[in-house]
Formats: sequence, structure tokens, C-alpha cells
Amino acid sequence: MKTSFLAKCFPVLEKELLNEVEEHSILKSFKAGDFVIKQGRLIRFLPIVLSGNIKVFSNEDSIQFLLYYISSGETCIYSFAHISSKELAGFSAIAELDSELLLLPIDKVNKWLKKYPSFGNLVLSDYKRHYKDLLNTTKQVLCYNLEERLLNYLKNKVQIKASNVLSVSHQEVADDLGTSREVITRLLKKLSIANKVLQEGRKIKVL
Repeated sequence: MKTSFLAKCFPVLEKELLNEVEEHSILKSFKAGDFVIKQGRLIRFLPIVLSGNIKVFSNEDSIQFLLYYISSGETCIYSFAHISSKELAGFSAIAELDSELLLLPIDKVNKWLKKYPSFGNLVLSDYKRHYKDLLNTTKQVLCYNLEERLLNYLKNKVQIKASNVLSVSHQEVADDLGTSREVITRLLKKLSIANKVLQEGRKIKVL
């Protein structure tokens, strides 16, 4: 059943709601690097991550900026913000790992929010969680220097990948942090000298 995960992790969800989700939702797998949502497109589904991890980011004036990650059992607050709006997505979401998502049709989500209080509480809980993530991102931009942001970024990646050896290019890191590849390369050399990271070919080991 598509809703087995939801029933297990969120026992407060009404049986009637789970039956409707089972009937109307779509279970879809995404390979690492696949787009779940593309900026500039109409959002038709509210995604819930069953397994894997999704990276949410925005492109503004040719500069990419990481917003937050979505892990198992979570949904995307930016998608939620489009439930009552026909505006095009101002963000993108791609699979950071091979992931399985439950896609809930936006028109049904609107009805379920009004009909089932447990569903509204679930979405609101995720909204609060990712709002804190965004506040933390803003705090890092305003209060931390780029070296500290880089180290925090790498540590976050380690948690997601469950490995302290990361297969990530300097350009990808630069894109996520909104800077240039040359700056990231220079900072990684500085972190290597400080014995905080070790560069092994095209991989970065966080010490």
C-alpha cells in the first residue's frame, strides 16, 4: 500500500484520509539528480518523502542558493505555499539521493486540509520545521563568514549521506552556497591545512 509509511509514522491520521490518499496519490521513484520540481513550472502535487532526501534551492539572477533539505516523512513548505495559488514555482527541488516520493494532487490537498485536522497539523508541523531551517540559513548568511558556512554545509552533507567522504564537486558546493568555484577551492585548501577536511581526488573527507 502507498500509505503504509504514513500510517506507521503518523498514527494520528484518520483511516478515511489514508483511504483517500491511497486512491488519489502517486508513488514515484527519483534517481539522485532527478528534478522533482523545476523553477518556473506549475506545481501540481504536494510531495511527501518516503525515503531518500530532496534538496530545495532557488535561482536568482543566475545565482543558485540552497534553501533546505527534505528528508523521510517531510514535505516541502514551498509547495504548500502554492496550494491556493496558480503562481509558477519560484524554486527547484532535486533528489539528493535515490528517493521515493508520495505525490498528493494539489486540488485534493486543499480538500483534505479542511476535512481532516490531523492532515493540517502534519503539514503545519513541517512548515514550522522548514521555517526554522530558513531562519538558520538566513542567520548563516548574515552572521557567519563563508568558511564557517562551508564547514556547516559539509557537515550537513555528511549527515544526509551517512558518510564522511563526499563525492561532491567544488562547483556544486559553490552553487549551493552562492559563490564561485575558485573561492570554494581556496577555502577547502585552508580547511585542509587546518585538518578539518581532506581532499582525496574528487572527493572531500570531513575530519
